[in-house]
Amino acid sequence: MVPPSPLKDAKTGHGADETNGTGHGAGDEDAGGVQAVDTAVRVLSALIDTGAPLMLKTVAERAEMQPPKAHRYLVSFCRNGLAERDAASGGYRLGPLAVRLGLAALRRLNVVQVASPTLGELRDELGFTVGLAVWGAAGPTFVRFEETNDALIISGRPGSVMPMLTSSTGRIFGAYLPASVTAPLIDRELSGVPHPGATPNPAAGKMTRADVDALFESVRKRKLARIQGDLNPGLHGVSAPIFDHAGAVAGVITVMGSAGLIDTRLDGHVATVLSARAEDVSRRMGWG
Repeated sequence: MVPPSPLKDAKTGHGADETNGTGHGAGDEDAGGVQAVDTAVRVLSALIDTGAPLMLKTVAERAEMQPPKAHRYLVSFCRNGLAERDAASGGYRLGPLAVRLGLAALRRLNVVQVASPTLGELRDELGFTVGLAVWGAAGPTFVRFEETNDALIISGRPGSVMPMLTSSTGRIFGAYLPASVTAPLIDRELSGVPHPGATPNPAAGKMTRADVDALFESVRKRKLARIQGDLNPGLHGVSAPIFDHAGAVAGVITVMGSAGLIDTRLDGHVATVLSARAEDVSRRMGWG
């Protein structure tokens, strides 16, 4: 026996949120979608990013609807596993099916696939070469470039490994990865010996551990890092992190250009646009 739908109106027998009396959703033809689904998403979204289970009144407020209407949706969600009700408090939270859907989506996320379209958009918008780096076996490793005709960008190739301290890319990873992961590479650079595979740079040997801690703290404060000829004279760059669903750094986007042409101010146009684009990629990676 199929249980009656909680979405049906008691007087008409029709889904009050689903139809306009013609058998079609009120917004189907105009908006190209199903109004009841749009409403359901609002209710589900109210349960996202919450700790303790939410009471019905709170769910309704977040979904911007009356409690009776929100309750009908929650009943169906609980019945199908998209939500569940806490026995102790009576509040609602995401259910096992919602968790499975989320995990399935996360398994399909790949930072290179998600971020790649943004690289080309940034290059076209800013007019500078843009690269994407991930953490590899040898450290910060570029995996994708969208290049301009800048003659200075001649060493940027997929597979290039960047130093931790004298590249803006490495500084982002240094600021956000656990110290247990980055310490061996940083210690080598502080001693003047680059990590195997990384670009040598004696300037790192002039830094102290206190300098490194202060540098990474400033990076975390702005969620940006920059270099001005530190690695390659005449080449400047600005980098921003990409975070995944757990808040861990999944990759780094770097915009690079010739000195005198690219604006590397952390409150400048390049940094502002880069930050916004990196945050958008992070949201698509599940970051909240």
